[in-house]
Amino acid sequence: MANVLRTVYTNFASGELNPLLNARTDASAYFNGAKKLRNWYLLDEGGLMRRPGTTYKATLPGASRIIPFIFSNDEMAVFALSNNRLDVFDSNGTSVQANITSNCNWSTSELFELSYAQFGDTVFIVHRNNPIVKIVRTSASNFAVSLFTFEENETVSVGGVNKTTQPFYKYAASTISVTLSTHATGTGRTLTASADVFTSDYIGMYLLVNSKQVKITGYTSATVVTVTVIEDVVSTGPHFVWAEQLISTVHGFPQAVTFHDNRLYFGGVRDKPASVIGSKVAEYFNFEIGSGNADDAIDVTITADRINEIRHLVSSRNLQVFTDGGEFFVPSSSDTSAVTPSNIVFMRQTPYGCNRAKPVIFDGATLYAQKNGKAIREYLYSDVETAYASTSISILASQVIDSPVDMTMITGTATRPEQFAFFTNTNGTLALFHSIRSEKIAGWTAWSTKTGDKFASITAVNENLFTVVSRVIDGSTIHTLEKFADDDSLTLDCSGVTTLNQQGSPKVNGGSQSGSSLNVDGYTSAPNPNDIISIAGNSTEYTIQTVNTTASGFNLVLNKNLAATPSDNAVITIVQGRLHNTPTHLTSTSVYAVDGTMALGTFTTSGSDTITLNEAHAAGVNIGFNFTPDLETMPIDKEVQNGPLTGDFKRISRAVIDIADTLNIALQASDKTAKNLIIRQVDFNVGTSVASVTGKKEFYFLGYDRSPTVKITQTEPLPLKLLGMSLEVIY
Repeated sequence: MANVLRTVYTNFASGELNPLLNARTDASAYFNGAKKLRNWYLLDEGGLMRRPGTTYKATLPGASRIIPFIFSNDEMAVFALSNNRLDVFDSNGTSVQANITSNCNWSTSELFELSYAQFGDTVFIVHRNNPIVKIVRTSASNFAVSLFTFEENETVSVGGVNKTTQPFYKYAASTISVTLSTHATGTGRTLTASADVFTSDYIGMYLLVNSKQVKITGYTSATVVTVTVIEDVVSTGPHFVWAEQLISTVHGFPQAVTFHDNRLYFGGVRDKPASVIGSKVAEYFNFEIGSGNADDAIDVTITADRINEIRHLVSSRNLQVFTDGGEFFVPSSSDTSAVTPSNIVFMRQTPYGCNRAKPVIFDGATLYAQKNGKAIREYLYSDVETAYASTSISILASQVIDSPVDMTMITGTATRPEQFAFFTNTNGTLALFHSIRSEKIAGWTAWSTKTGDKFASITAVNENLFTVVSRVIDGSTIHTLEKFADDDSLTLDCSGVTTLNQQGSPKVNGGSQSGSSLNVDGYTSAPNPNDIISIAGNSTEYTIQTVNTTASGFNLVLNKNLAATPSDNAVITIVQGRLHNTPTHLTSTSVYAVDGTMALGTFTTSGSDTITLNEAHAAGVNIGFNFTPDLETMPIDKEVQNGPLTGDFKRISRAVIDIADTLNIALQASDKTAKNLIIRQVDFNVGTSVASVTGKKEFYFLGYDRSPTVKITQTEPLPLKLLGMSLEVIY
């Protein structure tokens, strides 16, 4: 006699697990996770929901990266950065300001190497090869882009050249000196180096000679330049104590930026990658080192056993520094003490290194992608060890991580409380990490969109989640800005809604008509049977039964007699129809159509942006790209009285699923045949809404397997919430 085992999945909080864990029934995550979990949304309660779809917002000019701008709770924006261009959208995805090109010095290849920081109405964007960009909100609908400039001291000025407050560094060898033709202030002075140093790119750069500033105004040779002496250098030299701008076109620009303790910090200058500079307190454009007072600017270098290229600066509990060779932080003596030029020190914590994707603060930790792109780590301070640890949070689901290029996080939507960290993978998928640290809940899933299309960038503006998607439509690749819905009420990607096509200007053709027959003209194409029409001056709506062509138009046979005789040329309005106008971004492509609770199927839009449905529908049909949620449980295994069932033939004979607000779900076990949920309603009528199902539903299966699993998916893109599942296994 066969034995029966009953097991239950109370939650899927551990998310998708690495296939290499198939035999790890001893792991606590095994019975709370899945072998595959794609296009699902992990619920705080432990269940799952079909991931939200997206609404199309705009077609971008090319490959793009999006970053957030949050001025206040009611003034937010999305910056779309593309090749030498900025476009601004509001929190609903509506264009605010388009095609800004002035000072947008980033190229397509640099988009995901940019770092940024915001303070109030100003955003700074940095890249090691480009001058620092400053974007300022000048009004709710206007943003100005300019290049960052260091503050100048106008009280110290010669010939219109002011003293600068930027940092300096001697890049030349210590043996190279410079000599001035005269040390006194003035223009047209000659400065000569003892070896080749200069190029024509040095014109406009400042030098610090004997702790005094001069500015290069002309180039003669690699050793001779013309300068304006802004401060008396005291002697003509030779001076071995001299330096040039730390940041310049010649030596590169910073690639990391943040605000911390009321200072603006830059780090990772191209030719001095381990350097960190901080502005004077509350003076974000003044980086003059001064005499080391507590509020003076900071200029320090990370010293270690190797050159550590600073890639990111993060302001959190401490100033955190992420490099290609390890993770550091700047300690403070207490929670209230500030970092100053005299006490700043870098403490190395972990040796993993960070890639160029900007880290994100999430659930009390800083998440970053390891340099090799194969792991996500959380940089978290331990009060017990008084140090930071970099724990891999993706170790149980490393297969969903593929060299992330972009990250963001969201603490909930307008309708759901779940918080997620999002990672845009190089392969075009999104990896999602769901965490509730206080409840020790953590799990991963992955999202994909239409086959061949790729998620390219993602950002959150408070509860609004946006993505850039690379899509192939009508044979061409376009880049779309799309907004995720708050829940599973929207089930399609890149979606839009239809309007009714009135097929020209239909009118009654001839007076004194009665009965169920009506002559019409003005149609640009044949009327569709089952379309519902109204006639001006007649309050009744009619359904077209059949259509006959006449010499002057068409004769319509209606489902009922005319309630009143219409006048000649009375306007006919299609109230519900089969021919719909489609959004222009979905031209000549295969789409799925959903009307409320009804999945209408797959259709192809025309080159003139129309779609012909199988039945008449009112305006507002949702069309877009379908995606399929896929779930496969871990192989069902259990320790029984006689030992483990590992490797024994078993049959999943019954599954009882607990669902909520669901309209479609399909289950499959070892018999390889999917079973669909059948929704039965006594009062069901075609064309009316279907009530969603909440409760427990049974499914039965055949077939034996050594490692039986249950697969859950959908046959139609409709709302789905799976709360749990119990299985009956025969062995």
